[in-house]
Amino acid sequence: MRRPPLRKLLPWMLLCVPLVFAARAATDYNAVPNRFGVLQQDRAAHALNLATDGNPASAPSAAVSARTLLKLTTTLGSHPSQDGAERRLLHAYAEVAAGHLDAARAQAEQLVRDHPHFALAQLLLGDVLQASRGGTAGFAAAPAPPLAQELALQNARILELRAEALARLGAYTAPPPAGAIPANLVALAPDVQRAIVVDTARSRLYLFHQRNGIPQLEASYYFSQGKLGAGKTQLGDMKTPLGIYFITRKIGARNLKPLYGAGALTLNYPNEWDKQQGHTGFGVWLHGTPPDSYARVPLASDGCVVLSNPDVRSLMADTPAGSTPVVITRQVQWLDATQWTAQRQRVTAQLQADITRSATMGLRPQDALTTAAASPSPAKTTPVNPGALTILQYPGQIVVQYSAADLPDNTLYRQYWAQRSAQWQLIFQGSVS
Repeated sequence: MRRPPLRKLLPWMLLCVPLVFAARAATDYNAVPNRFGVLQQDRAAHALNLATDGNPASAPSAAVSARTLLKLTTTLGSHPSQDGAERRLLHAYAEVAAGHLDAARAQAEQLVRDHPHFALAQLLLGDVLQASRGGTAGFAAAPAPPLAQELALQNARILELRAEALARLGAYTAPPPAGAIPANLVALAPDVQRAIVVDTARSRLYLFHQRNGIPQLEASYYFSQGKLGAGKTQLGDMKTPLGIYFITRKIGARNLKPLYGAGALTLNYPNEWDKQQGHTGFGVWLHGTPPDSYARVPLASDGCVVLSNPDVRSLMADTPAGSTPVVITRQVQWLDATQWTAQRQRVTAQLQADITRSATMGLRPQDALTTAAASPSPAKTTPVNPGALTILQYPGQIVVQYSAADLPDNTLYRQYWAQRSAQWQLIFQGSVS
């Protein structure tokens, strides 16, 4: 029997992007039962059928097919503020999967010329050139056994870049369900126009714009986090914090060291919740990359959220400091519009009376709610407009932000609530501006 030419097999050997990655990503979205679950499962199954023609034995391994990649990259590439270099990278991978090595090489060469410090683009170009010459190695190929320290370092670097490629591909093969909203964003006040949700498991940052009281996904960006992942508790632990934060200020490139790239958005870590938990550290930012690098691999920072410089510029242009929330979570729980509305009504009804009472009575963190209710003459009152609450949640905690009603100075106040013994207890309240 005549074997197929090696050149026809090489594209699949080069682009063995495991379907298990896309399937796992789709499963993540199914953590909370909703009507989007079936759609995600169907998408993963459809990708398998496209890749193997219905027969897993007909392909080198289960992989995301060229048709799937091309369809997703073309569709999602039209989103505003999406990273253009990332779209071009994934289109080149799709050309490889389709067996169009000449087109892939041309795209990769142009991408490297435009972004010479984009390490993953450099690796793609090298793989395509090697495949064009009849080579068998690719970014997804198993690395050779380390024969020396230098070779071990080279293999480690390739695996890091492979993780970056899979993270970027995963954002396209298993995107958030259309119209879905993170459960963390319970309610946004009318003056909070932007909100950011960071998914550390997927190395993806989601930017939302509030329209008519509803957060709508505006853009998503790849990012790098701490070298040891997420869950910061101590100074120097090389982890990115998890929880509810706010952007405190914006710093331009002229006022930064080159390490931080085109700009930075600083966060209020440690916040009042962190301090009560004994968390230490400081200087957690969303910032760019130095001039000699386009992007970092998924685990590469000392604890900051690091994006490409074009993405940082976009965020800084559209995102105000002060009231903009940034929720950093291990995995986003997506809700459809009906579920999100029901959640907002439930949480607001549960807490609004206590929120308003605490604000009106000028409750101090050490006071109990019963004490505040019995106090006939509080030292300071802070009226609150019940319709202008920003409510954010993270497992075990809720943060409420509001402006004082009938006061012209636009002072912002925040409350931190902790869930203790199935009850919500206020642990801090104070002004932040």
